[in-house]
Amino acid sequence: MSILLSTLATTIGDSPTLKLNATARALKAAGKPVVHLGGGEPTFPAPVAAVEAIIQKAQSRNIKYTPSSGTLVLKQAILSYTEKTYNRPYAANQVIVSAGAKQALFNFLLAAVDPGDEVVFPSPYWVSYPEMIKLVGGTPVCVKGKNKLNVTASELLAAVTPKTKAILLNSPCNPSGRIYSEEFIKAVVEFAEKNNIFLVMDDIYRELVFDGAKVPNPCAYANEAKNLVLINGVSKLYGMTGLRIGWAVSSHTDLIAAMGRMQAQSTSCNCDLSETAAAAALLGDQSCVSELCKQLEENRNVLLEELAQIPQVNVEKPQGTFYSFADFSHYNPSSEELSKFLLEKALVAVVPGKAFGAEGYLRISFCADQASIIEGVRRIRRALENYQPHLAGINS
Repeated sequence: MSILLSTLATTIGDSPTLKLNATARALKAAGKPVVHLGGGEPTFPAPVAAVEAIIQKAQSRNIKYTPSSGTLVLKQAILSYTEKTYNRPYAANQVIVSAGAKQALFNFLLAAVDPGDEVVFPSPYWVSYPEMIKLVGGTPVCVKGKNKLNVTASELLAAVTPKTKAILLNSPCNPSGRIYSEEFIKAVVEFAEKNNIFLVMDDIYRELVFDGAKVPNPCAYANEAKNLVLINGVSKLYGMTGLRIGWAVSSHTDLIAAMGRMQAQSTSCNCDLSETAAAAALLGDQSCVSELCKQLEENRNVLLEELAQIPQVNVEKPQGTFYSFADFSHYNPSSEELSKFLLEKALVAVVPGKAFGAEGYLRISFCADQASIIEGVRRIRRALENYQPHLAGINS
């Protein structure tokens, strides 16, 4: 008889995106010509300033523990970025640096959510939101709009109950690339502050927008903003996913202090090299961000042109991020079955929409180089030419 695992361990699922990455890597290692269009990792090189800072720090051989909530140099860089971006000043005791934006969000949940508390968020959503909320004993409340991918503010706020502790928004949205409108953000910010509910803005894709679009500033509609939590990081902004540096900013100093205690008792502190590089990126030449956006916008356009060649596939034009969210339900209402078919038959990795709360959709990334995007989508088109929709969900 084996020793049983905890109930929590048996109820929390794998990250679908990380699992897909592992499968794609294993196939490539086996010599299979896999085209990976499922990942969230730009091929864009890291900023020169960040690389030089890492080298200089490493050559100093002085690589030690950092302060648990982040070095003062990095905090000041984050505060400068935050004031410039949101037009609201914050202090050093109102920011915590974590091992990625994901840990910053998890620290918030640990510090703010009690068992039974509800956290409300719109569909489609990032795959980790429900599982992270369940990890702290909270209840995830996913709100689906009548207009498929576009939840309205009234639909979202109608899901709030006396048990609601927080509302969680991601704009631009992973996976749809949608930017929530000014009216939407204004309504949610004002409602959350009036009703004393935390509003967490997962702004990790905030700067990665196209066609001259602007992401509404939640701080513009907040008064004291004690309930507002801004989460961001360097992974997407600079294409430095490997650094694992993110942060949370809030004028709720007790919340930030509590998040710091959670972090101190888990990871203790962040990597010294990573914090040094993140500060250098934030304080250095920012032209790399506009160059990344330009490349991603071009990639998006190539992807949309190729997807338009596949009959019965519908996709809204992404306003930001580096993902498209395409409706493939004509071919198979089960996104898991269809993504498995495409990986096995076409050697193309995409993420099933079910993981994001939208069955029938596939998330297709345009992070890769344009040749890979074109090849991958054309493989999908060829694989679906002989696919029989009426058999979908039976033996696909």
